[in-house]
Amino acid sequence: MSYTSGGIIQANDYNNLAWGGNATNTYSGTIKNLAMVMGTGIGIRGYGQTITAINAVTAAGTVTATQWAGLVHTLNKALGHQSGSGAQLASGSNIGITAGATIAAFANVATGVTTVYDNANLAATNGSTVTGTTFTQGITGGAGTFTQITTRTITFASGDAARYFFNAGGKLNWVCSATNNNGTLRSADLVTSWSTNQAGGTILGSGAVPRTGTGGTQSSNVTTQGYWASSTTAAVVSQIASNNYRYEYNQDHTNVRIATNGVQGASGDVGSIIYLTFGTSKTTVFEGLNDAVDVTLSTRVDVVLPETTFLANTWGVIGVT
Repeated sequence: MSYTSGGIIQANDYNNLAWGGNATNTYSGTIKNLAMVMGTGIGIRGYGQTITAINAVTAAGTVTATQWAGLVHTLNKALGHQSGSGAQLASGSNIGITAGATIAAFANVATGVTTVYDNANLAATNGSTVTGTTFTQGITGGAGTFTQITTRTITFASGDAARYFFNAGGKLNWVCSATNNNGTLRSADLVTSWSTNQAGGTILGSGAVPRTGTGGTQSSNVTTQGYWASSTTAAVVSQIASNNYRYEYNQDHTNVRIATNGVQGASGDVGSIIYLTFGTSKTTVFEGLNDAVDVTLSTRVDVVLPETTFLANTWGVIGVT
C-alpha cells in the first residue's frame, strides 16, 4: 500500500520516508528521505546527526509507535533547523501516539520530509561566531613591481566534518584592514584598495560574498565560489583594481582566492582544509612617480558556527592559522 493521508503505514511506507525505500540503513537519493539530510548523507546533504531513531524496518516488519515517534521527532529537528520552530509539525502528526495504537498516515509528514530534503542547505539561524586571530604582514619597497601573497588555512577534522559544517549553514568570514606607514600616495592607494575596496567577504557552502567593501574596479566577483565549487586549483573570488588616487596606480590590484586539499572521504566532500589566499600586486609605472611603499596589511578569518538548538555539533573544532 502507498503512503496516503488517512491510510495505515506499512514498512515500505515508513522506509520510503526514513531511508528512501531501503529496508536497510543505506543512503540513497532515489526517493527524497530524512536520513540523507539528518545522517551522514552524501555531498551537499548530511548534517551528521545520530539517526538510530529512524532505523529502517524489514520488509515484513511492523512500524512501532517508537519508530514513528522517532521519525516525527527527527523530522521536527530538521524543520526547526531549516525554517525555525514555527515550521515544526504539531501533535496531529501522531507525535503523541502510544503503544498499540494504529499509526495513521498524515500528508504533512510526507510533505515535511520532501521539504527538508529540498532545503538541505537552508538554515534559519546561525550559532556563535569564533573571532579569529589577525595576521599582519608588512610590505615595503621603492620603484618596481611586487606581488605579495598571504594564505590563511582553515582546517576541519575530516572531509565529512567540513561537509556537516557547510551543509548546516556554517560560513567563513574574512576581514581586511591596512595601515599606511610612510604617508605616500602609493601606500595610501594600496591601503584603500585593501581595507575599503576589498574590506572582507564570506564563503558559504554553495556560494560566496566576494567582498563587503565598495569602490575600485572589480574584475572578478564570483558569487558561486563557495565550498562546494572549490577544488585543489585556487579560484579567484574577488579581484579589484585601484582607481583611488593618481591614474598611474590604477593597475595596482588586490585579490582573494580559495582552494581546498581535495576529496578526503567517501561521502562526497571536496576537502578538509580550505586555503584563503590574499594577494596584492604593484605594477611598474612612470619611475618618477613611483612612490615608495610601506604598508601593513592585515587579515582575520572568523568562523560562524551552525546553530545547536536543533542540531548537535558534528563539525567539531575548526582550526584557523
